[in-house]
Amino acid sequence: MKRKVENWSLEKVLKERTRISFPEYQREKKLWSPEKKSRLIDTILEDIDIPKLYFNQTADGNYEVVDGQQRLWTIWEFLIGEFAYKGNKFAKLTKSQRDWIEQYKLQITVFEDADDAYLRKLFVRLQIALLLVTGEKLHALSGAMKEFVFGKMVSHKFIKALGIPTRRFAKQTLCAQICINSFMRSKPGIESFATTRYENLQHFFQEYGQPQGKDKVFFETRTTKTQIVLNELSKAFGDRASELKNRSYILSLYLFFEELLGNQDEFPKADSKRFAEFSFKLWKRLREEAKKGFDRTNKELYTFGTYLSSAPTEKYQIDRRNQKLREYYDHFKSTGGTIKGD
Repeated sequence: MKRKVENWSLEKVLKERTRISFPEYQREKKLWSPEKKSRLIDTILEDIDIPKLYFNQTADGNYEVVDGQQRLWTIWEFLIGEFAYKGNKFAKLTKSQRDWIEQYKLQITVFEDADDAYLRKLFVRLQIALLLVTGEKLHALSGAMKEFVFGKMVSHKFIKALGIPTRRFAKQTLCAQICINSFMRSKPGIESFATTRYENLQHFFQEYGQPQGKDKVFFETRTTKTQIVLNELSKAFGDRASELKNRSYILSLYLFFEELLGNQDEFPKADSKRFAEFSFKLWKRLREEAKKGFDRTNKELYTFGTYLSSAPTEKYQIDRRNQKLREYYDHFKSTGGTIKGD
């Protein structure tokens, strides 16, 4: 691998735009707020150094951005007039200001012959301007589990219908949290759930990066099961899935529903619609109680609410939520549709 440092003027950065691309592991483009964009232009006008960018030069002589996407998009948007700095577009600045900006130099480290694994690791470690969230870090990984979560699973009709945002790979993070817990509980002798911090998800993705033998059979069995469960959820919730917006709540609904489907004597598929009705009613009551503040009257819902908001990614909280959902669902069925504690 070769590495060199080059100084590019902003004029050259714009001229070379068609030769610059962003690899699939990059975060989403244009995440910066107008305030952050303005600070970057202000930095340039005041001749303050900007942290250097990192490019990988491909075999055809073009460039892939390893780090610097948000800065590049801000510069391009400003130079072509899509973004105004303090109310002024680039073309409206004085000639001396325009010349200054065009000749401002960016320091760029350019790699040649760098392998993909090295570049992905470098990308994760270089994030400074906007810290990576879990989904963006997972997106920088590779392997079979990553492809399933970021491909088939996130594109499923049920996941697409959910009301959580798509920004910064939030839905992919939910999918990863579902998978790690579904896989964990399906292993022989293991009954507990899994913590879903980034480090846990990273290890999980690596564990099923290139599954072989029994691990491959297990991987294929569980991912197929996941899609079956999602199919049933889609039938049960339909378009109303868009009303579900809390990731921890959705995670627990999925895991409990998967558990119910595993016992068809206890939970025939005809009961799926009742489960959806229960899920919506419980969520409505949780929000109603939360709005009451100190005037809350349902202690059960207060407790469940803390399980959703306090350390929601810890396995003990996921387990607590699962136990409560079972209690609430049994109560809902036995009482003709009431929420426990009301």
